[in-house]
Amino acid sequence: MVLVFLGVVIAGALLTGDRRIVFDPPWWLNVVALALVAAIFAPFAPWLRDAISDLVHAQGDDGYALIGRLNSELQQMANPRATLPRVARMIATDLHLPYVLVTVDASFTVDAASGPADVAFGEPVAGAPFGHVPITYLDQPLGLLVVGGRAGGRPLTPRDRALLGDVARQLGIALYAARLTVDLQASRERLVAAREEERRRIRNDLHDGLAPTLSSLQLQLGAIQRLMRGRPDEAERLMDGLRESLRGATSEIRRLVNDLRPPMLDAFGLVGALRQLVPAESDIAFDLLAPEPMPALPAAVEVAAYRIAGEAIHNVIRHSGARRCVLRIELAPAELRLEVSDDGRGFPVDRPVGVGASSMRERAAELGGSLTLENAAEGGARVLARLPLRPAPAGLAQTASATVERAPSIHERPNQEP
Repeated sequence: MVLVFLGVVIAGALLTGDRRIVFDPPWWLNVVALALVAAIFAPFAPWLRDAISDLVHAQGDDGYALIGRLNSELQQMANPRATLPRVARMIATDLHLPYVLVTVDASFTVDAASGPADVAFGEPVAGAPFGHVPITYLDQPLGLLVVGGRAGGRPLTPRDRALLGDVARQLGIALYAARLTVDLQASRERLVAAREEERRRIRNDLHDGLAPTLSSLQLQLGAIQRLMRGRPDEAERLMDGLRESLRGATSEIRRLVNDLRPPMLDAFGLVGALRQLVPAESDIAFDLLAPEPMPALPAAVEVAAYRIAGEAIHNVIRHSGARRCVLRIELAPAELRLEVSDDGRGFPVDRPVGVGASSMRERAAELGGSLTLENAAEGGARVLARLPLRPAPAGLAQTASATVERAPSIHERPNQEP
């Protein structure tokens, strides 16, 4: 305004030829100058006020320095409840925002025990609008970033919104990584617990079952040794009892080995082991459709497929009332599909899922797969397991295909389209 006023006065001095006007302008020149100042300033007043407000309150020219500092902070995030307060303070301080709220979606809670992490910094300005920026990663909602508008009711500028969008993307990556870290740790803890539980079971079986049997055998051998010369008939009777005890110990050892891995898989392969699951005399006609020869599979996938199929066949025999059951194995590039379907009564809709179904689901989930239990539209039940495949060791394909032929045959048709 000062520059416009001085320009009018100097222009008046040049037009009138009187330079004294510069230091003592007449009233009419003051009126002209003030009118011109008002006419020029009025259209630019809102823009000038916003520009000054942005200069004072908004982020400086190096706005993306916030992204660098935020990234350094989020790299150390293990628990959102400890890191998000510092993040909210950083966003509010750098962008000069009166209020910042970071909330984590309840369906994607990083710490299930403590609930969703909602962190607020500052106080919202009365009458100022709020800005909402979703926090997502891989199209999955993780939370929401809420910021309060500045004083005077001014909304966020496009530059603010663009910067907050980048901040929300950084938060999404960090929250997802933190959740994966927690899930990985929980998975490790479950594996350790399951391993220790299995070791404790085997220890108890050895201590309570096999160890007393072996101790008894040792005592019987000592008694036989003492009776062999003086009383051979009694020693022979003890020898017969010793033979029965040895059979029992051998059976116990086999049971322990079978619990570790089904021996049918090593003897006959997956297809042959599934044939062994079908009872020799049954009122249900079983069909087995599988690729021939079956390629080498990871050991974990073989065991899971065998256990799931065994539980499904057991349910068909005991509960379905079916006349026909089909076992189908299909190999996709990255997964094995095991389907067991029958024409029986189907799954009851008014009863909760039993222990067998839960066990099948857990076996599929341990490998990162899935299990579907459903009733077919034409009647009967259908169990579909999807088990991801990982590369199997080289040289096992010939062994697997050769041992399959040793299994006895049931009514089956090889699948022509594996």
